[in-house]
Amino acid sequence: MSTFLTLLKMNIRLLLRNKGFLFFLCITPIVSTVILGLKTGDSVYFEEEARSRILELENVTERAVYAGDTTAFLVKVYDASGTGLSEYVLEELTASGMYSVCRADAGGMTEEAVTEQAKKDAFDDRAGVLLYLKPDFDRGVLEGNLEEALLTYTVAEDERLELLEEELTEELSQLHSLSASTGMDAEEITEFLKEMEEQLPKKEVVSLSGKKDIALTAEQTACRDRIGYAFAIITLGFLFCGVCVAHTVIEEQENKVYTRIMLSGIGRKTYLGAKLVMALMISVLQTVILGICLFVAGNTDFGMNQFAFLLLIFLLGLIFSTASLGMGILLGDVMSSNYAVFALWSISALLAGLYFPLDSTSAVLKSISYLMPQKWFLRAAELLFVGDKSVYSMVICITVAYLIVILSVSGVGLKIRRADS
Repeated sequence: MSTFLTLLKMNIRLLLRNKGFLFFLCITPIVSTVILGLKTGDSVYFEEEARSRILELENVTERAVYAGDTTAFLVKVYDASGTGLSEYVLEELTASGMYSVCRADAGGMTEEAVTEQAKKDAFDDRAGVLLYLKPDFDRGVLEGNLEEALLTYTVAEDERLELLEEELTEELSQLHSLSASTGMDAEEITEFLKEMEEQLPKKEVVSLSGKKDIALTAEQTACRDRIGYAFAIITLGFLFCGVCVAHTVIEEQENKVYTRIMLSGIGRKTYLGAKLVMALMISVLQTVILGICLFVAGNTDFGMNQFAFLLLIFLLGLIFSTASLGMGILLGDVMSSNYAVFALWSISALLAGLYFPLDSTSAVLKSISYLMPQKWFLRAAELLFVGDKSVYSMVICITVAYLIVILSVSGVGLKIRRADS
């Protein structure tokens, strides 16, 4: 036991002198923390937000294409009315989910000025239609005179434009009929319609999925994407830290230190066991550093319990640090090991779907993706999102299986290498 501890102390001292080891040990958890905290770049979450509310533009010259959801029918509104009734009409458009409404304040602008701006936007912007809500919007709607209420500038030829015009005409006609039958003014009609909406049952969207599918919300999908990017960065650190451990083995063999250690009576199993414990310590250290970074940043909102997330990181790190250690020992050259682990990192992250979804790829690529550890751990994250507690036993079994394969291949490789030498 004392011999084993002596080997561990010697390896720890060697690693602490390696600046590359310290760099990857500290930097990758920090970068992963930053990625986990990013929320502005979540395209799915952004698209859902863009379809569910009116997006405000700073001025009429701002392009709607930069603010709206381009997958929906983009509507740019020059609002010179600014009343509750015009707000209600635009909210009804966004509620359909088919249109992305971007509104700019056009108060104080003449109709001629709005028309000139619409001509520019017709060429410079990508809105499908431009709407000008006139200052007398309320009076025009209540009197049934739509020409005094709004002006439409058609930009794109799209079948949804006809649906938009029909929906607007029907909505404004209903408002006119309500005013004519009740005698209420615009403000009273707006309050009445909002009270009616509050009494209606709320719409709830329920997604159905099969045994192999998991129904995630838009926010959970965004969290999964961030976790995938974090997996990609943190595994890079695990791999190169493992190479640093393998570097000690290579140096000891080149400097005949390994021979002296064997002559001292320390068995090969004890020697390799110390290196494997170092790989385990790397996983623990990087997981602890990542946990500290998350605590300091106050970033715990990524769809699951923080302890569960750190457990996934630790087990994933154990796989990759052990793999890079075995790869470095087999190749016997630091430069070749660096090339090999970088290739392993790049290909595995790509095939696991950490950067791009694999839903539209071929069946062969989908099957290959299940050979990548990150794929299983990303799947585990999805299960944790929906509260499946069986995920813990799954990831532990997957980790053990990968370690058995890695150690077996490494052992066979070392025997073949010794036989050739």
